[in-house]
Amino acid sequence: MNETLPAVVRDALALLVTLRAERVPVEEAMERLRPLKERHAGHWINMVWERETFGDSIHYDILIGEGHGTYSLSYCADEETPWAVRGTQRINESLVVRVNDEPVYIHQAITSLDHAWHTLHVGRHLMDMCLVDKELRLNPVEVTDEELSDALTTFRRTRRLFTVAQVERWMRDHGTPQVQLEAHLRDEVAREKLRQRVAAGREEAYFQEHRAGFDRAQVARLYASDQDEALRLYEQLRQAPGSFLRVAQERFLAGGQDDGLFVTLQRSELHREQAELLFAGEPGQVIAPVPSGEGYELVQVLRFLPAQLDDATRQQIRNALFEQWLEERRRTARVEWFWGAAEAADVPMISL
Repeated sequence: MNETLPAVVRDALALLVTLRAERVPVEEAMERLRPLKERHAGHWINMVWERETFGDSIHYDILIGEGHGTYSLSYCADEETPWAVRGTQRINESLVVRVNDEPVYIHQAITSLDHAWHTLHVGRHLMDMCLVDKELRLNPVEVTDEELSDALTTFRRTRRLFTVAQVERWMRDHGTPQVQLEAHLRDEVAREKLRQRVAAGREEAYFQEHRAGFDRAQVARLYASDQDEALRLYEQLRQAPGSFLRVAQERFLAGGQDDGLFVTLQRSELHREQAELLFAGEPGQVIAPVPSGEGYELVQVLRFLPAQLDDATRQQIRNALFEQWLEERRRTARVEWFWGAAEAADVPMISL
């Protein structure tokens, strides 16, 4: 046994007793752990915690690496929840909401959200939150008051909350007190700074390797509900490409749906066949119809924009590198899904 281990254990137990006696919250507890880690820099030291819903208290464990194993130190006061029943769930802990006595449980909520948002896998999003939060605990980033203020301004502008009364009404409608809102925004800023840290120094190399994928084309487009209509429009516009905008206006005024007339398309976001067809064209050319959703889409090329490493592209690259970072951790993560009291189940990795 390392001769310094008894000193580490003594100091760690003293810290655990203090954390319990003073009911220290998690963020402050992690700060108080720093001096212990600095004082015993020769040992790997970490802290884990568990919030007990039974008594709304926080139980801390300090982990100390030694040789080929890890010691786990805990302290439980006489009046605290015993270890044997710690983590016990009340029968209604899987309940999310009840409306007119009709309950909605967590497994129903997750499934329904995945069904509603085809582009968002809620289960995977929750896993990513856990992975990011753990990384930020192990390797924290500093969020300044100025950064928090900017995040709050962006939050208000995005949701059109221009007055104090509107912000207070939003918090009331969402059951979110100001402290919780600020904590959420601080977490968002920290996650973005982590994203930047993961990608730091790698953007240029990624851009050069995937440069062609960042080429863009600005186009006008029309949507046709079936192939016959798409081919008829194509023949009409191929002969007179200058009438594309007039035809789009006529279709819109006749009660047709809004096709989102102008759009910028990036090569990497298109299917390979569509990208080859589009980027082989010339400005002004009408491209043959391609399947889109349940119908077909015709586009007229307005201009091409060669790839450049601007701010928007850098953000895309950070997102891509961060997703790679998350994917590596998801592959090795141990995940347990709890749908109710002491009930666990797997979650499929695709949306419904």
